Amino acid sequence: MGSDFAAERAVYNGIQKAAGVKGKFHRTISTQNPEKKSSERVVIIGGGACGMAVATKVRRQSDSEITVLSRDSHTAYSHCGIPFVLGREIESFEKLIVKPQDFFRKNGINVRLNECASLIDLDLKIVRTGEGIYPFDKLVIATGSMPFIPRAGSANILPYGIFTLRSLADGMLFEKALETVNKVCIIGAGTIGIECAVALARRGIKCCLISRSKNLLSRQLDPDISEIIREHLENLGIEVITRATVAFPESFWKEKILYLEDRQLPADLVLFASGVRPEISLALEAGIEIGKAGGIIVNEMLQVKAGKEFLPCAYAGGECVEVTDLITGEARLSQLGTTARYMADIIANNITGKYTTFRPLASPWVAVAGDLQFGGVGITSREAESRGINVITGFSRGRTRASYYPDRKDLYIKLLFKDEVLVGAQLAGGEGIKERIDALSLAVRKKTTIRDFLDLETCYAPPVSMLVDPLRPAVKAAVRKIKEKKEKEGSEIR
Repeated sequence: MGSDFAAERAVYNGIQKAAGVKGKFHRTISTQNPEKKSSERVVIIGGGACGMAVATKVRRQSDSEITVLSRDSHTAYSHCGIPFVLGREIESFEKLIVKPQDFFRKNGINVRLNECASLIDLDLKIVRTGEGIYPFDKLVIATGSMPFIPRAGSANILPYGIFTLRSLADGMLFEKALETVNKVCIIGAGTIGIECAVALARRGIKCCLISRSKNLLSRQLDPDISEIIREHLENLGIEVITRATVAFPESFWKEKILYLEDRQLPADLVLFASGVRPEISLALEAGIEIGKAGGIIVNEMLQVKAGKEFLPCAYAGGECVEVTDLITGEARLSQLGTTARYMADIIANNITGKYTTFRPLASPWVAVAGDLQFGGVGITSREAESRGINVITGFSRGRTRASYYPDRKDLYIKLLFKDEVLVGAQLAGGEGIKERIDALSLAVRKKTTIRDFLDLETCYAPPVSMLVDPLRPAVKAAVRKIKEKKEKEGSEIR
């Protein structure tokens, strides 16, 4: 192993001299099998849901030398839990850390926090950071996303008093700032923006939620379901402003005013929750191909493409990667923790020789805003229309328990059918939404027909359901529309 190391060090010295940089040559020796002469070197860029899951699974399945490079100051935490710490439903940010750094150290995984990769060289098979150079046999790009900030100037430099929630450290900083404020404006009405608005309302902080679109969650929900969420937020005392473009002065810390087209809006703090964009700069500079949806192109093994070929030595996963939509067959982004975790399993299996393929996604999702749960799976009416897909919808309103049972909650269900096959569903209600979306996700993947739904048997007990499940009226509403459409088409033919 000494001669191998010397040879690699010589190559490194040549690279350093040519590049005019200083730093260490890193080689992590696996603690799993110290007598093995050469272990495969796995370098992972990104310490989020995908990157850390790849590291732990590769360790379970091999004795590879594993290095994780993370620009973050914390590792293996739940980003999705940040709004619930802000709302004090979870007592501290430390509770969101799933595995401490010591866990990875004991398992022979070298996690390099606060270390940002600056270059990938696919020919030399190295990753460069400000601390040195890391050679690899297998590379995983899991760089995630960056907050989208709709403003002129540098996205990385924000005036004092304006925050994003890209990391746990961002959440801690925002939480500290909330101690002395009366009003916060949140720009962006996606799931994070809505969950944070509710969190602040729970604390008695005045909150204004601003969206550029006509409806909340306009890319994920149809207007009728979106309106249910808006009404819920307004009942909590949250001011909701839609169809609004926001500008603010560079001296916001002094003026504490946002400028809308027709009004001025005072605010002590601003939170940008206006969505994210894939972090692809490293991949792009390395010559890795980026797709139309803005993410890294991968094949079914999640290997990246450079030139005309997919590379057996380089993989990508998580929010920076494009996936194939199950319904449309088109490339899209799936910025969900569940998708990142699924990708991590595929990547780790393929790195360790267990051939596994990644399939198209229906991307089920769910969110919680106070006492309201909402989510969906598959295509929306807006997306169907934009792609020229004809869908028939069925809508129903029911209850989560028998009408006479205490604490029953409203439940709204919307189903979307294409050629009498389920291609989408959206739900909102007080409880049980996650379980229903999971079941409907399976139904979408299995191409369940409207006839199948009519034959569906459901269970019943007063504390957990109505005798006639609210799903059935939604199906029947879609059946009526299909009959009306057929009758109309028939009359036009005659």
